[in-house]
Amino acid sequence: MTTTPSLNMLRARHAYAAVKTVTGAQLVDYKRAARQMPARVLTNGIGQALAMLMRDGADQAKPDEASKLLRSHLTRWLTDGAIPHPFRLAAGEALIEQLIAGDQELFVWMQRETLAYLGWLKTFAEAGISAGEGGADEGK
Repeated sequence: MTTTPSLNMLRARHAYAAVKTVTGAQLVDYKRAARQMPARVLTNGIGQALAMLMRDGADQAKPDEASKLLRSHLTRWLTDGAIPHPFRLAAGEALIEQLIAGDQELFVWMQRETLAYLGWLKTFAEAGISAGEGGADEGK
């Protein structure tokens, strides 16, 4: 019997694949960014939290690659047409632009979905899963 995976399982699979792309050297900074983002979302709202990721990743003096990567992972999750999201966000447009053009319902959904997805990203990053690694229990 084949069952359809739950939305939470889809989040987990997507987040696992995303964190696996983080190289070992980037993992420390990625963990930091993934830890900070839920507080940013809850404190400032999804719009300002996304703007902070954009700012951190675009710093001319020292761009934060982990912020760029985290924003990329969030964007891919929220715009993945294969995932049963209630809103169809365009993959080619910035999330912030789509959020600003949307309504309160989109804002609430995007904030809730971002927090749920970030939970998985944080879990996998904290477990030390990255490119070439399978986590602390690999090989046992």
